[in-house]
Amino acid sequence: MTMSSTRIFSIMMWIEAGCLLVALIAIKLSGVEVSLLGIVPVRSVIWGFIGAMICFAAVVVLARSPTSLGHTLRGHCSQLTSLFSGISTAQIVLLSIAAGVCEEFLFRGFLQTWLSQLSSPLLGLLGASLIFGLLHWASFTYFLMTMVVGLVLGIAYQKTGSLLGVMVWHAIYDVLALTVIVYYPRLLDPDVPMIK
Repeated sequence: MTMSSTRIFSIMMWIEAGCLLVALIAIKLSGVEVSLLGIVPVRSVIWGFIGAMICFAAVVVLARSPTSLGHTLRGHCSQLTSLFSGISTAQIVLLSIAAGVCEEFLFRGFLQTWLSQLSSPLLGLLGASLIFGLLHWASFTYFLMTMVVGLVLGIAYQKTGSLLGVMVWHAIYDVLALTVIVYYPRLLDPDVPMIK
């Protein structure tokens, strides 16, 4: 039994709302201070956009590579294409913005900051990235790649103090990835049959 795209979208939005709720409660209870801007907002948006483009380009190159990593990524993309087929462009944009805002509030804004205060900035970065990877588990390979992305986002947050920048990065990356997965899967896997 397959779920409708509306149901998938609804479930994903509830998951993101749950992430935001957990983050806000945790921030309130822990007293962690979250810096949304850090640097000039326009600069945050620009480096977030550039980071997303570089990250997406790297994923395209890896997915198209004739390696076992490429094969694994193409398999995940195929599963995601089936899962998200039928989702509209508006739903892709809304879901991507929700993921960028909600997940970054939770993982970088709260968790990384809190763990850094309890231990050290390095352990905060590693701990938040590890949990980010685990909660995106699809396979060991996907976990490792997501953890690396979490590390990159975490380093960007540490260096700039801008949660806005990592939110923009995450949201734009997701818009690109979901758009390609749903509408242009051949960009990631040239062996996917053409849609007639």
